[in-house]
Amino acid sequence: MATTNRFYILVVSVISGVAAIFHVLSLSTEYWVSGRIFELHSDNPKSSINYGLFKGNYARDLSTYEIYEVQMTCSFKNNICILLCGDEDYKKETLNKLISNNLRGADVDFIFPCYSTSSYSQDFLVSKKNIKSSNNNYNNVQSKYFINAAVWLCTVICLAIATFLGLTSSALSFYNIIGDGTQFYLSVGSLFFYNGLAFVFTLLYIIFWGTLYNLTIFHNVGLPDTLIGLMTSDRNAFLGYSYWISFIPLVLYGSNIGILYYRVYLNGKDSKYKTVYLEDPTNQNIYLN
Repeated sequence: MATTNRFYILVVSVISGVAAIFHVLSLSTEYWVSGRIFELHSDNPKSSINYGLFKGNYARDLSTYEIYEVQMTCSFKNNICILLCGDEDYKKETLNKLISNNLRGADVDFIFPCYSTSSYSQDFLVSKKNIKSSNNNYNNVQSKYFINAAVWLCTVICLAIATFLGLTSSALSFYNIIGDGTQFYLSVGSLFFYNGLAFVFTLLYIIFWGTLYNLTIFHNVGLPDTLIGLMTSDRNAFLGYSYWISFIPLVLYGSNIGILYYRVYLNGKDSKYKTVYLEDPTNQNIYLN
């Protein structure tokens, strides 16, 4: 049990819990990316998209205006992710068609069913683009702008680990106020370790997604419409609040480490808790309480 300066342990518990809440908000909201989508040779962005790590909403305005729910669909074999809608069979089929057509440079004709959340009826997204096989640059440019599946997976894993570590730090801090953590991994000293790891994993997923955004998503949001060249989102995708709030836990974990070090400093200044070193253990006149 932490018997000295327990207030600081309580503060660490609260801050860790708040940091974990921000992680959950970041994971569950759909504004990691927000983007405007233009028809080719048009300066009027009629369509838009926002999405999180798992799903999002695509407001598509071509012949009609509809809002579709799209899901992150990945092929780890090909190391790519795309935002698709429809049931699992259609998403898998469309993903395979997109990969194979992109590699061949042949005609692309995507028709897949999507549930429109705006009209509450099933509609069809139809995207057609004739790609000449003689256009050698098309394959290189478009394949580069698929969402990288490995980076996406690393982002999700690091975020999940950071959330777990934040909850662990909060629970162990409270436990050390009311209980006695005799093992290191349950003690006050372990809080340095858990908060340090949480800081590292938070920083990692921020770097992973920020790099993915700058290299790929900034130029293409990862929709079939933009990947086949029917529409474009180049330089019109932006990082949303779901990403930016991740910097709050980063600051909170750093603050926790500072608070814990300050508590150690205060304990060191208190003469009642200074460490006594016994230089002559054979002296029977020395007693330690």
